[in-house]
Amino acid sequence: MRFLRRYVPREPQIRTLAIAALVDSIGSGLFLALLPVFVVTELHVPAVQVGLVVGAASVFGLVSPFPAGHLADRFGAAPVWSGLLVTRAACYTGFLFVDSLVQYAVIACLCTMLDRASGTVQQTYVVCLAAGSNRSESMAALRTVKNIGLSVGLVGAGGLIAIGGRGAFLAGFAVNAASYLVLLTTVRTIERRRRAGMATAAPAPVQQAVPDLTASPSAAHGAGPPPVLGGPASPLRNRAYVLLTAGNAILLLHDSVLFTLLPLWVITRTSLPHGLVGPLLALNTVLTVAVQVPLTRWSDGVTAARRMLLLATVPLLGACALFAASEPAPQLVAILLVAAAVVLLTAGENLHTVGAFELAHQLAPDRFAGRYLGLFNVGVSAQMVFGPPVMTGLVLRGPLGWLGLAAAFAAGAGALLAGARDPDKNQTRLARRSDTPRRFRSRPPSIPVPVPTPVAGASAPTVGSTSEQT
Repeated sequence: MRFLRRYVPREPQIRTLAIAALVDSIGSGLFLALLPVFVVTELHVPAVQVGLVVGAASVFGLVSPFPAGHLADRFGAAPVWSGLLVTRAACYTGFLFVDSLVQYAVIACLCTMLDRASGTVQQTYVVCLAAGSNRSESMAALRTVKNIGLSVGLVGAGGLIAIGGRGAFLAGFAVNAASYLVLLTTVRTIERRRRAGMATAAPAPVQQAVPDLTASPSAAHGAGPPPVLGGPASPLRNRAYVLLTAGNAILLLHDSVLFTLLPLWVITRTSLPHGLVGPLLALNTVLTVAVQVPLTRWSDGVTAARRMLLLATVPLLGACALFAASEPAPQLVAILLVAAAVVLLTAGENLHTVGAFELAHQLAPDRFAGRYLGLFNVGVSAQMVFGPPVMTGLVLRGPLGWLGLAAAFAAGAGALLAGARDPDKNQTRLARRSDTPRRFRSRPPSIPVPVPTPVAGASAPTVGSTSEQT
């Protein structure tokens, strides 16, 4: 039981959010499995054209994370995410009425843009909602819940496909659209409870008793020093953060290895049974659910996250070596090598995912967290565009392709670590270029702080509380 408690988020509000996220991901799993079959069998769209639509939608998905982050900084993460959830529910409802390739393409592109924007704002919301030391753990818990829900949805989609008929597909689409409304209701419930807590809580002299998530992320932490480093308002002016984003996008190629390369590679480059693809992907899912939350215990802070990312490179390189060695191997040996490679790839994937998010929010200025995380997620969306072509064009050419992928992993890790090096020196350099004051987590502001005139019988308020430092 003590082991299982690690998977339960510490923050009560995050626990509530995780339950709704489970429902949302079940709907997403249904949709992801049903849509390709529906488009091909019911709309009679050729598979090649389906692939073109998916590629175009991924390109459209590049444009939304960054402006979504700006909106979250300007108007607050909670109202922006609520608006996105309403819009997504309406947009996904449109699939109930699709009857042509053009309609499918338009709605798919719109939904992808909204999905990428929503991911950025959700991360910003969690950064505001969770205490500093719990942010990575909270995001890992939500990702774990998402993997569980997706698996349940994929299994359920198999049953609907077996039933067959347009009605079965539309039922799955309706469940997916409704799942966004469940998540919306949960977010609004959390906000109502928070506002009620703010109304009944005793007012603090300087800092707010409860963070206000309808304001910008910085306002959510009260009047004390923000828990992260400072920097320019535009993340594009922060060269270190841009380098961090680029390195993360390259290292994320492990995602395309699993879901694009592995099935094609097993079929075209090995003598492995084709039915092995499903168990290999299931192995990755089970291991990810098991290890991602516990890993956050060793990623708290920039230094620990950098160490975790350096460690992630080792199993990723080892996985490439095992995949390459399995191509000419006899079938039984190849099965063992590929299974071991998937285990190593999963270990590297989870070490990277946990460490990268820790760096992404720790190195983002608190008041501009939305736009910084927006840029970070542009890199995630970019990998979804260039990752599959790289996999099919490079790695499927033979063992040398795996060597090229290993070199890409090493380069991505180097760029990511270079973008996160010497955060204190970066803070000093960026503060001179920034339009915001220099602020350090463990040092009070250097500007004078006005002290209110004491009232008879009252003690003077204290300034510089460390309760919100991460």
